[in-house]
Amino acid sequence: MTREHGFKLGVLVYMLAWFVGSFWMTGAIRGGRITQWLGIELLPPVTEYAYYALAGAIGGTMYAMRLFFEYYDSMTPRWYWWYLLRPIKCAGAAMMTIVLFKSGIMLLQTGASMEAKIGIAFLVGFGYGKLMDKLRTLTEALFNGSGNGGKSGEDSPK
Repeated sequence: MTREHGFKLGVLVYMLAWFVGSFWMTGAIRGGRITQWLGIELLPPVTEYAYYALAGAIGGTMYAMRLFFEYYDSMTPRWYWWYLLRPIKCAGAAMMTIVLFKSGIMLLQTGASMEAKIGIAFLVGFGYGKLMDKLRTLTEALFNGSGNGGKSGEDSPK
């Protein structure tokens, strides 16, 4: 096995750990087996945002795994960081997007149920690049900035 194949295998194992681990963590929190994480007591409001973060990580990892197989032969070392950071960025973006929806800053007509919010969080993770483009447009509109009109470059490794 070459070094390049070793790195690619490491990326795949990492993504699978995030994917399976996020489902496991969601079930463990829901089942009451985990009541504290990283020194934080998982009270209902914290638990709710943990679900959003995990759903975002699942969506981001699912998207990354699809691209991993699609671009495996043309993947360069530059993209290893993209794959490694994707679940973390998507988890954070999912949580903050729900905050933006709850605050009324971003509007989306959907049900107020936990399942609807978890579904949105998943879609945020899956469509992270497009969300970043929307957030850029929103911040330009809110703060009267002038954008460079560029794309985030987050949609796919090429």
